[in-house]
Amino acid sequence: MKKLLLVSIALIASAGLFAQIICNEKSISGSTPEIKTALGNEKELVYLYSITLPYPAKEVKNALHARLEKEGIKGSKGKNNFYAFKGVNYSYLWDNKCDIYVSITGKTEASAVNLIISQGYDNYINPNEDSITTEKAFKWLINVDKVVYDHIYQQTLAAHLKEESNINKELKKLESQLDKIESKIKKNEEKQLKLEASKTIVNAEDLNVDSKQIAKEQKEALKLQQEAIQLKNEQALLEQKIKNTKDDLKTKKQAITEYKSNKISL
Repeated sequence: MKKLLLVSIALIASAGLFAQIICNEKSISGSTPEIKTALGNEKELVYLYSITLPYPAKEVKNALHARLEKEGIKGSKGKNNFYAFKGVNYSYLWDNKCDIYVSITGKTEASAVNLIISQGYDNYINPNEDSITTEKAFKWLINVDKVVYDHIYQQTLAAHLKEESNINKELKKLESQLDKIESKIKKNEEKQLKLEASKTIVNAEDLNVDSKQIAKEQKEALKLQQEAIQLKNEQALLEQKIKNTKDDLKTKKQAITEYKSNKISL
């Protein structure tokens, strides 16, 4: 057991040294691919290529699966949380048909993408014997970082744009309501002017004053005044809401501009 443990440590150490030699490039998040060892399907020790990314595992899975599907690579869930892509032509990693196994582990703060390449069955690639494939694998993992970053960026941007669209819709709705209120205010003012122009003139010497008509006119005038007050209050409330919504829209537009300007060039 002790001898086996020492052999495993030696393998890991040599793999780490090999990784440093072959990979001089970092991903956009600053992560560097590395070589690790793991147990294969038959519990044998195999090499895998790995990179740890500062993204939730769910987002990494969605982005990576979308990319592989776009490239025509379909797989199925295998053992030990690995997805198996068997008998595929995938020149990014291998020039001929090969089997690719990918697992994504982690939770919300960070996740690891693990990659195993096989020439078929359990004929796994040994990084110490194939520097070309290892270089390809490292470049592929570095590109995964870019794919996930762009996926999350596009999702976040889409959310920002949807919020902006919703604010615009709300603004138009409020402005439409304000137009209706202003139209009602105008009609109310016209009614008050008309009533004022046609109201009964009270003359102290006139003994034939129609008290009922005067009472009716006063009642109508009071009703119009109360309506005017209510409409003015609604107008003021809508104008404040419109101001707040315009401020929200301005803030959201600034956030979108800033978000776009902070995008890392891929």
